[in-house]
Amino acid sequence: MIKNTVIALIAAASFAGAVAPAMADTEAFGTGSTEMREFTADSILTNLHQKGVNATAVEEWGGLVRAYVTLDNGQQTMELFQPGSLEKVSL
Repeated sequence: MIKNTVIALIAAASFAGAVAPAMADTEAFGTGSTEMREFTADSILTNLHQKGVNATAVEEWGGLVRAYVTLDNGQQTMELFQPGSLEKVSL
């Protein structure tokens, strides 16, 4: 059972990495199962952290990624990012 779970997680990680650029043309978190969409959200959160964004949560918002970000002064704000590239969107 554990072996199957590990294999499934590795396959999901490979799949998410392969489809990340394509996500810009579809929904921000894809159209897969709830588990896959949660995995994608976790991956996006990790990638934002690697870019130096102190995000606490992410969600889809009109084809974009909306991140809840804690600023240096402790305030929380929302920022929008392009799916795939995670480039910040200015409105």
